[in-house]
Amino acid sequence: MRQIKKFEPLSVMKIAAVTYGALGLFEGVIFSVIFAIAPMAAAGNANMPRWMGLMFGGLAFVFFPIFAAIFGAIFAGIGAVIYNVSARYVGGIQVETE
Repeated sequence: MRQIKKFEPLSVMKIAAVTYGALGLFEGVIFSVIFAIAPMAAAGNANMPRWMGLMFGGLAFVFFPIFAAIFGAIFAGIGAVIYNVSARYVGGIQVETE
């Protein structure tokens, strides 16, 4: 059995930023479609102009990946630091390798 004793927080943050950025891109596409279709499906007397849904859809496609990458990296880095402190006292995760 091998034991993981420490994660380098910066390397964890890089991987998390890429992973959460890709997830944010997927979410952004979904919300873009929702924001683009929702105003067109609204009743004719709705207060929101139809072009505003397209604008929110485009912004969701851009900002979701950015915010997901930033917050994912920050929280993964914090998680790596917490793991490193915890592993010092209770031992690391044990992994069996071949």
